[in-house]
This record gives sequence, structure tokens and C-alpha cells, in this order.
Amino acid sequence: MKWVRRGVAGAALIYPVFLLGAAAALRFVGEGWWVTAVALYLPRIALAAPLPLAVAGLVVCGRAGWLWTQSISALVLLFPLMGLVVPVPRLARDNAPTIRLLSYNINSAMSGVGKIAEEVERYSPDVVFLQEIAQGDELKRVLRSRYPTVDVSGQFLAATRYTIESMVDPERLPFEGRERSPRFVEYVMDTPIGRVALYNVHPLSPREDFYVLRGRGLRSEILSGRIFSGAAGPRILANAGLRELQVRAIAEAAGRDHDPVVIAGDTNLPDPSPVLARYLSRFRDGFVEAGSGFGYTYPNDRRPWMRIDRIFATDDLRFVRFQVGTSVASDHLCVVADLQRAR
Repeated sequence: MKWVRRGVAGAALIYPVFLLGAAAALRFVGEGWWVTAVALYLPRIALAAPLPLAVAGLVVCGRAGWLWTQSISALVLLFPLMGLVVPVPRLARDNAPTIRLLSYNINSAMSGVGKIAEEVERYSPDVVFLQEIAQGDELKRVLRSRYPTVDVSGQFLAATRYTIESMVDPERLPFEGRERSPRFVEYVMDTPIGRVALYNVHPLSPREDFYVLRGRGLRSEILSGRIFSGAAGPRILANAGLRELQVRAIAEAAGRDHDPVVIAGDTNLPDPSPVLARYLSRFRDGFVEAGSGFGYTYPNDRRPWMRIDRIFATDDLRFVRFQVGTSVASDHLCVVADLQRAR
């Protein structure tokens, strides 16, 4: 029994250290190594599995005084690993103008344009940004009954009650001998809070290259050991490198704007991503500023475990409300932000 109690106490100490190491690896290595690049997109709730066992073991073995170790484990799990946001009151100024923006990756409207329109109508936004559209003509027809201006550019759609003063579809980016899309569009709009530069963004998804990792099936690849060979590593890292190039292009373009900036879309960057921190941490994150909970937006065809759909803004704007949608019209949930001028 003495050795069991020592073992339980040792495991209780090792577990929070392991979680801290996992959080550090995701945050500081992330896309730099194919293993951590993949881990960024896995459900981190799985790391909580030992927590109830550790708590029960300490109590049964009479080591309740060591439960503080599992308090640390819980805090590391909830905040740096799972991205919990504690709500902070953000009161809108009653007399100040407000704009509402909705961003939504609609997954090619596979569930029907009507369901997408219903979700947009539910929030009645002033600006609608859609990504991954496929039925552009039908979407334009439906949204024009609600918005005087609707613009489609490739996979992006913008619908707005405001005047679009200019639109920039940026030049392609050279990457590994090919010209690649930067995957964003910039609009400058005249709004009640003044001129605002709004970016509709959708950097490259890691999904397709992760299919290579699955090979003949995830279980088969693990049991055979092929998944640990690193054969898929170069493709995964190339995918991450192109995504980083696109995010850097978005951040650099936004940094050159003299007007207040809003960046909205499916970023394909989970919370611990070093790329997210490197290029977009200078902007205010709407969910962190005015949201609460985990705010997961993908994959909506299962139980979401990632927050990758985001709305950012520069310091001259303030978020007064942030909402995450609930519709099953897409494999993503939409995000909705209310913004005012900061002063």
C-alpha cells in the first residue's frame, strides 16, 4: 500500500507537468514539426481523461492534501490547452453607432442556400462575410433581397448595407515554384462608425493533407507503425508553410491600412497556434474581448472542438458583443460581432 500511495502521488505530480509540456509544445513548436502541427487540430479534451482518475486515486489513498496538483492540471487544461474565456462585461455606449458583422464558412452550402440565409437572417448583420461558397449566383439572388450590395470574388462573398468604396483582390503569392492564392479579399466600407477596412479571409485548410496521414485507415496506420514513420510529414509541413504565408500576407496588408481594420473569416488556426500568435496577436480577438466559454466553431458535423472562425479588429475599434451560431447548415458555426469606435 505504501508503494501504491507513492505511485499515485508521483503520477499526480507528473500529470500537470505533462500538460504544461503539451501546452508549451503546441504554443512554441506548433506548425514547426509535423507531429505538433497535427496535434493542434486534435480534440484536446482527450488530455483530460487522467484527471478524474488522479483525483480519485489521491482521495482513496489518503492523499487529499495533494489535490492542489490536479487543480493545476485543471487550470492548464481549461485555459492554455482548451482556450476557455471568462466573460468580462462589455457595455455598449447607448448613443454610439454600432455595426454588426457575421462571418460564416458555409461549406459550399451543401445543406442548401435557404438554411444559410435563415442563419444570416437570425442575426440581421450589417455586413455578411461568407467563405467557401459554391452557389454564388443563388446566394447573390437571395441576399440581394436583404442587402443593397452583394459582391462575389472566388470563394468569398460580401453582402452589406453600406457603401463599398473600394475592393482589393490581392496578387498571388509565390510558393515552392507555384503562384498561390493569398485567400483573402479587402473591402473598404463607409459605415456609421466611419471608414473601415474589412478583410474576408480563409487561409488554406490542413484537412486534405491530413488524409494522407490516415492512409489505409487511422487504426491500421497506428497498429502497423506507418503513422510514426513521418512519411506524411513533408506534405503536412508544406501545407502549414503555405498557410503561414497567407496569414502573413493578411497581417501585412492590414498593417498598411490607415483606416480601422476588421479581419473576419475561417482562419484555420486553433488557439495554441504559433502562427496565430506571430501574425495576428497585434489585433483584438472579438471572442476573447466580448465572448465567453470555449467558442468552438468546428467541426459542427460532430461536437466542435476547435475555435478557428474568428473576428479581429484594431485598437481603434471595440467589441461590445460576440456570438457563436448554432445552425447545422454548415460544418462550421458562424461568428457574429458588434463593434463600436473605441473612442
